[in-house]
Amino acid sequence: MADYESIVIKTTEKPPINEASEDKFQTLKTLVVSSAHVVHDTYAGFIAPLLPYLIERMALLKVEAGMFLFLYQGASVLQPVIGHLGDRTNLRKYALVMPALTGICLSLLGVVPTYYFGLLLCLIAGLSSASMHSILPALVARLSGKQVGRGMSLWMVGGEIGIMLGPILIASVISLFSIKATPWLMIPGIAVSITLSILLKNMPHHNVNAGQQTKIPMKEMLAIMLPLAGVMLMRSPLRTASEIYLPVYLIEEGINKFLASASISLLLGFGIFGTILGGFLKDKFGYKKVMTMSVFVASLSMVFFSKTTGVLQIINLAILGTTSMMILPAGLALVQEKFPNNRSLANGFYLAIVFALNAVAGVVTGFMYDKIGGNTTFLVSGLVSFLGIPFIFLLPKERKTG
Repeated sequence: MADYESIVIKTTEKPPINEASEDKFQTLKTLVVSSAHVVHDTYAGFIAPLLPYLIERMALLKVEAGMFLFLYQGASVLQPVIGHLGDRTNLRKYALVMPALTGICLSLLGVVPTYYFGLLLCLIAGLSSASMHSILPALVARLSGKQVGRGMSLWMVGGEIGIMLGPILIASVISLFSIKATPWLMIPGIAVSITLSILLKNMPHHNVNAGQQTKIPMKEMLAIMLPLAGVMLMRSPLRTASEIYLPVYLIEEGINKFLASASISLLLGFGIFGTILGGFLKDKFGYKKVMTMSVFVASLSMVFFSKTTGVLQIINLAILGTTSMMILPAGLALVQEKFPNNRSLANGFYLAIVFALNAVAGVVTGFMYDKIGGNTTFLVSGLVSFLGIPFIFLLPKERKTG
């Protein structure tokens, strides 16, 4: 039987060029790579605003509508496999094509003729998403030098900007034209993938241990991934309730469809600030403090959101958006720093945990919504999220940061 703690993998890649710049933060290149995240996740932001239309047109239950997100995010279970391949070979050129593929699939979601065809499109888009999210963060980490928290913040800010813009973009197109016009939105994704593939053609691969034997430290990886999975499991109902079913809930409360769809952009707009803040605070104070604050304050604001109305509800939504996102760049920076020789694999495991748990939670919260209503679902999701805090203290001790 192979050694559980270290499986030896031979790599044959050429060493990356410009090793002298390894410790420097390469801002321009980091921003260029992160722009792929912006475009890709703009399309990911289409799904939640489309749910009210799909529910109405296809007469779906909430739990059935949740399957669109389940398949899109559930495909992330393949991220460790894709990430492992990414540590051995250069898959970057394929990852840069994924904004186009995701754009094509999700631009067609609003006009799908059948429920099952819509599920198929979400599955293909999910596989595309898994490929991009497995490969490119490791490249960003390499370009970040010693400031990995900062790099991960910029990478994740790109995604949050995309998800924030997505609902506004598709709601505007539907409002100004009709839902039949949404397929035209695939054009920018195709154009950007072509452009980035040309611009990043000569950028070196991220692997810094080319030509050497590398080990997969399974014991060390599990010591980090299992507690992180516990945190994300308890947090996932909060995440999915707020980001998937918020438009549905607000429409049922009497808000028009455009404003209800735009509420996702408000939530994620504050999430951008939280993503930036989380990475910078991680570099300064360490990941445990950032994660604890993120979970506690986000959980509290979700409970308050379910118990308030009007301006107070908007304030709690803003706090929720900010604090709930602080944990993600901190966790991503943690796994990138702990496993520099297996960055794509570690990144794949981490994001697979996040996306897969969110996928399952999306269906569970949809079922809860059908059974106990939106308001109670939001309340319960906030209370459950508090249970993630003890798992943070099971993570390995961290070095003191100055």
